[in-house]
Amino acid sequence: MATTATLEPRSASVLPGESTTFTLTVANDSLLVESYSLAPVGPVAGWTTIEPDRLTIYPGTSETTVVTVSPPRTSEALPGMVAVGVRVQPAEQPEFAASAEAELEILPFAEVDAELVPRISRGRGRKRVRLAVDNRGSVPLIAEIAGTSTDALSITTPTPDIHVHPGHALFVDVDLHPRKRVWRGQDVNHPFQLTIVPQGLDAPEPRTLEGSYTQQRVFPRWLWKALLALLLLLLALIALWFLVLKPAIEATAKEAIEGPVANATDRADAAAQQADEAAQAANEAKAAVGQPTDPVDPVAPGPTVTSSELDLRFSASGAAGATAESERFTIPANAQLRITDLLLQNPTGSFGTLTIENADLAAPILSTGLENFRDLDFHFVTPIEIQSEDELFIKVVCVPAVAGPAATPCGANVLVTGMLLTTQE
Repeated sequence: MATTATLEPRSASVLPGESTTFTLTVANDSLLVESYSLAPVGPVAGWTTIEPDRLTIYPGTSETTVVTVSPPRTSEALPGMVAVGVRVQPAEQPEFAASAEAELEILPFAEVDAELVPRISRGRGRKRVRLAVDNRGSVPLIAEIAGTSTDALSITTPTPDIHVHPGHALFVDVDLHPRKRVWRGQDVNHPFQLTIVPQGLDAPEPRTLEGSYTQQRVFPRWLWKALLALLLLLLALIALWFLVLKPAIEATAKEAIEGPVANATDRADAAAQQADEAAQAANEAKAAVGQPTDPVDPVAPGPTVTSSELDLRFSASGAAGATAESERFTIPANAQLRITDLLLQNPTGSFGTLTIENADLAAPILSTGLENFRDLDFHFVTPIEIQSEDELFIKVVCVPAVAGPAATPCGANVLVTGMLLTTQE
């Protein structure tokens, strides 16, 4: 071989955020003065530097250079054994290229960051805040959420035990419950602490966050003045209606309809009398020639339409990555459903697609992403019409969550409000 290269030591270990060095020895076994370019290769090439990265070596001699590997202190530096490689490329005789390798153990590390949102909150009763837990280490974080406060404030969370993958963040809901209500007087401040306690032998130190909850009085100071002003305004409007507006409207309406109603009544009576006389004359003519008389057919009544309010609730749930449908509602015969309001709920924060569909239509009535909302309502000026014997249902297409544990419940609820119009012959 015209070129040989070796890395020393053959194996080493490093903690992310720190550096370790190797010595690269390059020997020129050819008869020419050779210039070599040195480049890192392998899975840690982006974290590797070579100083100097070019060598000029005389025949039969060798030179050394320093190879430094500095993995970052992030979740990208996964623990385990990796290869450190350097490619040695001759300039004069490129066919005699060589490479050198060594083993590097990247050690695991744990690092936790957290934030309380909001840190200062206000309310009159129960208040929900969120705790953002960010695993910046290279190993999974298993921790317990603990809250402490005064006796006047209790702290609960639906997920006291959490599991966060490296490089991911998890939001934990925390409920603050004042034990007594402040009906009047000064606002009361309740300081509290939330502590993240990692579990395991090599777990990092617990992380404690400070927060405060200001409990406001139930009845604000301006409420009584506003109620008194509203009562006076209501009394003034009632007096204005009964003393001025109602008599004027009644008098105007009576004058406007007396004449037309009287004329219409007279014309209707005259037409009815003429119809009776014509029917009687026809019957007399038939009797004179010996034919049977026909009774006068009454006017057949037309179809009647009745309306009633209708509330429908649809629910669909399934595992992550599955498709789920709700039960179907069939519009009764000789009826029509006019949808005026839709309320969409995503209580579990699922990811995927929600569609509201009519089985007789190719396209869905409404389609939206679950991650876009928790509670969403629609009000239609022009109602959505569903015809007789059509089937209304919802469909949920679930996808795995992009953060946190993969096995999360998936589902959505839809409340449909409208009018059901029934036609009776």
